[in-house]
Amino acid sequence: MNDERPVQITPAQAQRLRTPMMGMVLTMVVLSGILAVFWFMNPEPDVTYSRDEDVHEAAVWTDGVTDYSPIAANVPEGWTANYARWETRAEHGVDVWEVGYTTDAVNFLGFAQSDNANPSWVNAETQMAPATGSVTVEDLRLEVREAGDRRYFVLESEENTLDGTTVVITTDAQDTEVEAGLEAIVEAIDREVPEHDDAQNNDD
Repeated sequence: MNDERPVQITPAQAQRLRTPMMGMVLTMVVLSGILAVFWFMNPEPDVTYSRDEDVHEAAVWTDGVTDYSPIAANVPEGWTANYARWETRAEHGVDVWEVGYTTDAVNFLGFAQSDNANPSWVNAETQMAPATGSVTVEDLRLEVREAGDRRYFVLESEENTLDGTTVVITTDAQDTEVEAGLEAIVEAIDREVPEHDDAQNNDD
């Protein structure tokens, strides 16, 4: 039988083994202290940044390249615009004016408008959601499509007696906000986009 005896180390060897470990612990303490100082010197801001595009300014520019008046809706107070842009959907051959809003309840509601829409583009905008009915806003009939928590309201060009454009509205908001958004958008169809907003005109 093998006579296995425990390995014994001298006090001097034990001290040498402890020294690197103590050094690592001290280093971590010092680094933590330095990071804490920087953290307290640069606290997180109390105000959260909220993007709000100037829809009117973008609409004025877009008005110069379209054959129709781009929608610049008077949405409810507290809504902010995430984007307002004129783009070309090359894959569908469609030019689009689109705006997206964050509502006061932090939901989404946006629209896309085009005067050369086609079924391919409409299906892409609505994510191929099935039609579930229709609603009438300001005497205009909009087809309703739904998929998951998203609802789409499609105003086809043949139903748009105001300017003949196709408008697709997308939202995940609740009914009250949806109603307010639909009314604001429809009321702005074919409304002339002034070069200056009302506040600027009142100052002149």
